[in-house]
Amino acid sequence: MPISREIKIAALGFFLLLLLTALYWYSSKEPQPTLAETVSVTVPEGFNVYQIASALESAGVVSREEFLKEAISEEGSLFPDTYDFFKDSKPKVILARMKKNFEEKTAIYDSDIERQEKNMRDIVIMASLLEEEAALEKDRKLISGILWKRISLGMPLQVDAALTYATGRASHKLTDEDLALDDPYNTYKYKGLPAGAISNPGIGAIEAAINQTLSPYLYYLSDSKGVIHYARTFEEHKLNKTRYLR
Repeated sequence: MPISREIKIAALGFFLLLLLTALYWYSSKEPQPTLAETVSVTVPEGFNVYQIASALESAGVVSREEFLKEAISEEGSLFPDTYDFFKDSKPKVILARMKKNFEEKTAIYDSDIERQEKNMRDIVIMASLLEEEAALEKDRKLISGILWKRISLGMPLQVDAALTYATGRASHKLTDEDLALDDPYNTYKYKGLPAGAISNPGIGAIEAAINQTLSPYLYYLSDSKGVIHYARTFEEHKLNKTRYLR
């Protein structure tokens, strides 16, 4: 027996009623909070806090100025790595993550550092210099040996990278006035390590600061191609300057 016209109309009306009810229920629901968005930020080895701050701001994690207010004193202990941060993260949360990573990655060197009668702070400062001074492991270890030797002999380190950190000027743009600058990062004026780290070194540079290569050298310079040239005496060093920097 065919379905009557009245039943069809009733069924259609019921369907429309259900549809309207569903639409009303959906539109009246409270909007659900969306999950906080995370972004991936890579901090390369040798980045200083100013470069890290710029990278975080570019990724939308935190403003550069807000981060630097908390981060300046943490230079050297912010481990280079790739991190996932929530957007609009607080600087203290970011710093805690990076410092914890540093502590976990460097804990294996504690006994070696203690055996050398050094401390982690000095190792990190030295590693930050090595990170800026050379790219190759063999050069970093040789330069590490040279710099530790200069300290033991009471000679100034005369590391351009530390003065560059203080002045913001590239090594080749440093002036005689810069070399005489009264600043705790001026290793031409003050003997020993600079006042603090000048970047956040990676494991390679930290290992070079601990496991330096002993050599007869006291001087080194880098030519325009990044090749390091070593010298035993100041006279040899001056000759290298003439050969490779002019």
